[in-house]
Amino acid sequence: MITLIRWELWQRRWSIIWWSFGVTAFIALNLAFYPSFKDQSQQLSQAFKDIPDSAMALLSDTGDFFSPTGYLSSQVFYLMLPMLLGILAISLGSSLIGREEKDGTLELLLSRPISRSILLASKAIAGLLIIGIVGIVATVAITLLAKIVRLEVPLPDIALAAFVCWMLAVSFGSVAFMISSFGRARIASIGLATLFALGGYVSASLKSVASWLKWPSKAFPFDYYQPANIMNNNYRWLNATFFIATIIIAGIISWLAFRKRDVTT
Repeated sequence: MITLIRWELWQRRWSIIWWSFGVTAFIALNLAFYPSFKDQSQQLSQAFKDIPDSAMALLSDTGDFFSPTGYLSSQVFYLMLPMLLGILAISLGSSLIGREEKDGTLELLLSRPISRSILLASKAIAGLLIIGIVGIVATVAITLLAKIVRLEVPLPDIALAAFVCWMLAVSFGSVAFMISSFGRARIASIGLATLFALGGYVSASLKSVASWLKWPSKAFPFDYYQPANIMNNNYRWLNATFFIATIIIAGIISWLAFRKRDVTT
């Protein structure tokens, strides 16, 4: 199993490097404006009053853009970092098995003394590690850049928010991985997992202005994310069990589907 994991990581080494660079660049771009944002907070506060509530809800989970925690949540953790890690996770989930099948190398792998369970587990663990590596790079970048621009948010709070963001992204990727394990459904896995992610983001963001979305939003992981509450130490950690449950259920279904289907069709 370790050999398979190492091989998968080696094959995707350049992807990891470029994703790490890209995520760091986006974080730097967002945090670089904090000093100017802070200096003009009074003027901006007046301007933000004219923005519709629905638009505000899509940008932040608290509506607070001016405190250090509020700024970091709205500019990085609420949308930008989940979106980037989510894209990475969904693309990985759809390609870990899907790419091997498309290239015709999956049959070759299974012709060796490797069980389907070990192959599937190796692919899944490699995917978790890749998302984790990029997530760690993002956490380090946020911490260093926050110090540079004097955005005073404690390191433990940043680390916890990044960890929950990682779980959120993995839950998206696990759905794509589950769908791709059924067969030649790479495009479908990307589409359905993206719908799962975006549907949750929209419903969770707009439930404060559209009360009928309150219950539908609970079916999606994004409703349980709440980065500002994490950094303000108000997060209900029981919410994190939704991510864990999603990942475990998707993993079990993936295993049941992959071990029984004919990979030659």
